[in-house]
Amino acid sequence: MKLLATENILEIAVHSFQSALAAEEGGADRIELCTALQTGGLSPDPGLLNLVMESISLPVHVLIRPRLGDFVYDSYEFKTMLRMVEICRDSNVVGVVIGCLTRDGLIHSDQIRKIKEVSGDLDLTFHRAIDVCTNVLEALDLLRDVGFDRVLTSGQSVTAWQGRKVISKMVEHIAGSQLVIMPGAGVNATNIAQILSETGCREIHGSAKGEYSLSNFDNIGLTYINNLPVLTKWESQKNEIRQMKKAIS
Repeated sequence: MKLLATENILEIAVHSFQSALAAEEGGADRIELCTALQTGGLSPDPGLLNLVMESISLPVHVLIRPRLGDFVYDSYEFKTMLRMVEICRDSNVVGVVIGCLTRDGLIHSDQIRKIKEVSGDLDLTFHRAIDVCTNVLEALDLLRDVGFDRVLTSGQSVTAWQGRKVISKMVEHIAGSQLVIMPGAGVNATNIAQILSETGCREIHGSAKGEYSLSNFDNIGLTYINNLPVLTKWESQKNEIRQMKKAIS
């Protein structure tokens, strides 16, 4: 079930079953399902995807990102991404969230056209790879012409608040088209309404994350990332989601 933006829409990024439940209980309108959100998000595993689809009534968009690092994918990685699009297409998933770039910072036209070709009726969101494109307005033109539904962006800044002026220009640039601009990054209950007001957007994306402590029993670096221990995990907070939804309703 695709959502129609007759009112403001709150999408929550979740990377666990716990966070998906919090999003539903907190009143989110849609979830973006991924894993490893602390690393920017990767494709969810089949077990998580199946459990969420069985248990959550919200529309589900699935992040398709096969690895950490940049958004320039070789033929093997892209085949993996296409297979995940097919899996989502043949399930009750509403949409996928995806992005492919070339080495010179442009959207990979051939790859996104192939994604559109195999996606069927899936809703297509181009993710924050847009924020490292060399020409964001030309990138919007291509996504609009290919038939993408949405762009998730921080306005080429660290946070959507910092990038709100660029986001506003993006909204103006695609006015009258089917393409939706959705701010995301650093969105919380205290700034969410003002971001929407200053950008003219109707959809917005956040994670409402809180941090939980993990045990630190690893003395050989087995679970370290970049030689640093991972001491916390993130989970979405239903009370924060309620406050975010209240602020934009």
